[in-house]
Amino acid sequence: MSLFNLRQTMIRNTVRRTTGMKFTTGASMKQGQGAEGETRPVVYELRTYSLHPNKLREYLDLTSKEFHLRTAHSKLVGFWTSEIGGLNQAVHIWEYGSLSERAGVRARLAGDPEWVGRYFGRILPMLQCQENALLTLLPGTQLSLPLNKGVYELQTMQMQGAPGLWSKTLSQWVQACERARQNAGTQAVGVWGSILGHRQTAIVLWQHPDPDGCLALADAASSLPEGDTLAPLVIGSHSKLLLPHAVSPLQ
Repeated sequence: MSLFNLRQTMIRNTVRRTTGMKFTTGASMKQGQGAEGETRPVVYELRTYSLHPNKLREYLDLTSKEFHLRTAHSKLVGFWTSEIGGLNQAVHIWEYGSLSERAGVRARLAGDPEWVGRYFGRILPMLQCQENALLTLLPGTQLSLPLNKGVYELQTMQMQGAPGLWSKTLSQWVQACERARQNAGTQAVGVWGSILGHRQTAIVLWQHPDPDGCLALADAASSLPEGDTLAPLVIGSHSKLLLPHAVSPLQ
């Protein structure tokens, strides 16, 4: 089955599952509302698209022109292209008040002829594969949106055990890294743990004033005592240098 046919089948299934259900679309919601009124944490979807190298420029140009059709439906946190650590990739993060809100957004997108005809249907042949993961911010942390433009670094860490065993230690390490690099303009934008997708995974998004900030952060982190405490809890890690696209709220 082709990628296009597979995707169309998934869309039809989503529409069937969501028929008759009610969803909210509050892009600025800070908490979702669950059964019997309990609050749930905001969820974030990390999406990574790998593109055919000869289609990357066409994809980015079309995104510049038509991506407003997508952001009309839900809140985009950031949209980047990979420079190092992954080639020919687009990386984006979306915010939802709940999984039910996300399901409602996906159903409405499937029924939006402008979105399907002018953008979605046209990018399918450009894609090699798509990956996604559902994230929540670690306890005691929040998004810290940069005031200035820069480049971004996405750190992915495979952790030992459940988040309760490592979330506090990771947060302390991130804070120590920020203190070590605060005069140089490096800041942590968000610190997440995965809840769907690859489990026991931590995600840290950094902003640096320039690409060399990635190297400077790694050098500073290597001498921090908080790093010695964190190291036994990390199985492996991977970093990507990301450049913001014109449609990204984070620049």
